[in-house]
Amino acid sequence: MSDKKKMIIVESKAKTKSIGKIVGPGYKVMHCLGHIYDLPAKELGIDVDKNFKPIYKAVPGKSKLIKQLKDAAKDVDEIILATDPDREGESIAWHLERLFPNKKTYRMTFNEITSKAIKEALNNIKEIDMRLVDAQQARRVLDRLVGYKISPLLWRNLNNSHLSAGRVQSVALRMVCEREREVEKFVAREYWTITGIFDRTVEGKETIESEYTGIDGEALDIPNETNANELKDILEKCTYVVKDVHKKKERRRPYAPFITSSLQQEAAGKLRFSASKTMSIAQQLYEGIELGSAGVVGLITYMRTDSVRISDDAKVEAKEYIARKFGKEYVPEKPHVFKSKKGAQDAHEAIRPTSVLNEPKEIQGYLSKDQHKLYKLIWARFVASQMETALVAVTRIDIAGDDKYMFRTSGSVIQFDGYLRVYNFKAKENGKNKKPELPDIGKGEDMILTGVTPIQHFTKPPPRYSEASLVRELEERGIGRPSTYVPTIETLKKRDYVRLEKRAFKPTKWGFIVNDLLGRNFDEIVDYEFTARMENDLDRVEAGDIQWQSIVDSFYGPFAEKLKKASKTMKYEEKTDEKCEKCKADMLVKTGKYGLFLGCSNYPDCTFTKPYGDTGSGSPHEKKPPVPTGEMCDKCGKEMVIRTGRYGMFMACSGYPKCKNKKPYIGDIDCPNEKCDGKLVIRRTKKGRMFYGCSKYPDCDFVSWQAPIQGEKCPVCGSFMKRAKHEGENVKMCARESCGKVISYDDDGDE
Repeated sequence: MSDKKKMIIVESKAKTKSIGKIVGPGYKVMHCLGHIYDLPAKELGIDVDKNFKPIYKAVPGKSKLIKQLKDAAKDVDEIILATDPDREGESIAWHLERLFPNKKTYRMTFNEITSKAIKEALNNIKEIDMRLVDAQQARRVLDRLVGYKISPLLWRNLNNSHLSAGRVQSVALRMVCEREREVEKFVAREYWTITGIFDRTVEGKETIESEYTGIDGEALDIPNETNANELKDILEKCTYVVKDVHKKKERRRPYAPFITSSLQQEAAGKLRFSASKTMSIAQQLYEGIELGSAGVVGLITYMRTDSVRISDDAKVEAKEYIARKFGKEYVPEKPHVFKSKKGAQDAHEAIRPTSVLNEPKEIQGYLSKDQHKLYKLIWARFVASQMETALVAVTRIDIAGDDKYMFRTSGSVIQFDGYLRVYNFKAKENGKNKKPELPDIGKGEDMILTGVTPIQHFTKPPPRYSEASLVRELEERGIGRPSTYVPTIETLKKRDYVRLEKRAFKPTKWGFIVNDLLGRNFDEIVDYEFTARMENDLDRVEAGDIQWQSIVDSFYGPFAEKLKKASKTMKYEEKTDEKCEKCKADMLVKTGKYGLFLGCSNYPDCTFTKPYGDTGSGSPHEKKPPVPTGEMCDKCGKEMVIRTGRYGMFMACSGYPKCKNKKPYIGDIDCPNEKCDGKLVIRRTKKGRMFYGCSKYPDCDFVSWQAPIQGEKCPVCGSFMKRAKHEGENVKMCARESCGKVISYDDDGDE
């Protein structure tokens, strides 16, 4: 090893321990907690007249950290910038480089925190890639221009300073609003199906359940009960015979290993994790978990990726493991080839375990319950992707009544389970998805109909977007990138544009209003194709094919013209079905000093107004029923319920008005302590002072005097954020002590 003193700078505090253990005492390992320089929070920070030059300033709350980094660098010869291996990480490294003008600085990237990967990265240090930096600058400048220019128009016209617009968030909001309008317009249509129960006529009868499919191969619509019963009478009189038996073998290939979007979707479906929770736990697994005597070990590769590529070393290790664990027959002759979607960045591998030898059951004791669930999902998906194809025998039996009334049933038998040995969650978790095994029936065999059951159905509206399906739709349309899905969704929720109801997004009234205003005044901002093309342009900047200022310039010209026009014409009024109680004219939804209200369309001749009601989802005049909490009132012992008042939700005693006890409602917030699955609750000291603690006390001793900031989570670890004073400035700070992420109030990512 060289005698030169070296320092490595990573983003998160958690990485310093895992990487420090690998590189040894010859290196100082420091952390920067994300960006140290950024666009200023309270001004545009872009010189439009000087080719859109960004004006970067130190992030509020980072002064002390910057001083610590400079002091630590005084006695080192080389500084290695090991921030995350993506555009954002490259930009952070570029800003860090400015702190050390008289030092040799290098860039180091790695896809996993393992001894081999870190040592290889140290042997392949390089210069900062300005193409990645420029791509990040272009995104940041575009997002700032959109957010900083449009948001004030929304504030002024809607009298609500909580609103915002964003280049990606506004397109996602449009998707949710359009789907909701499809749901509202949907009219259910009645239809019926018929199920038949058949017995074989041969000795050793076996029963088959089969679905009626139509007459002579043509599907027949059964619109109502009368038609269903008429058909039932006909079917009961028919003579039945097996008209056809079709058998085939299907080869079912395994799924590709996870990318960011597919991990979020699968974790939502299988584990019921939100997108932000999935990424927060994945971050923990990537940065490292203490595994007893093995120390801190990074368990998965980098979790922000859209590539399904796998390294040769990982393939070899998986092949050897599969052969040893399950047998050589489970190893394919040639490894499966998975293709990344068009436009995917191939800088990183797919999300996989850093070593398949870290079996989920073997390390379960070192992981929290949720960490284990997610790791098991990632581990199984990767191992399965390297296993042999499954072989399934599928049988389809067609039964004909009087040679024309057709019934059909199908079943399957797994002849070789292949990858399903490891990744068969559907069959294990939901028996309804498993097709029955059918008896060995031959063509021409007589059957006896023993039962006919007509079943009523109604067509269903298109499903509302869940977090997982919204991510999938954004990905398929080429809107956003792996690093933007979670911030986009969290911003929609934080702005109260959407609310989750039964795990599906429903736009609030504010969501509809903002979407309509943006669509009328800034059509390109919410245009799907335009936004997707912009993402492609950012990729071209990264590839070095185009200068970042040119794509900003081509966007800003038309955008500035629309801004100028909207500043004069942008106005919100919505006609309602209500009539004025004084003059009987139409009432309009309008905006005023205190938000939305109903006003007469004959204003100023008629000045009648009335409250508009709730701006959330559902009817604006609907009174929401109290929601039980399971917590007992500390004054009278009755259950506390969640109510909605003028200033939002709060907890109140169900014994009101006899008991008027009430307190702020925190919401469903996880305890920030690692490996604790408790929830945050409000407690009081003996002197009555309110504080926030863990519901698992005394097993968990977490406490905080500061309230959680509603709807905001730490971008590093996913814990809740709280208000704090840091170096004389008011900031948001992560509640998890080991993280300590500090951000300014206006650092909202996609503005």
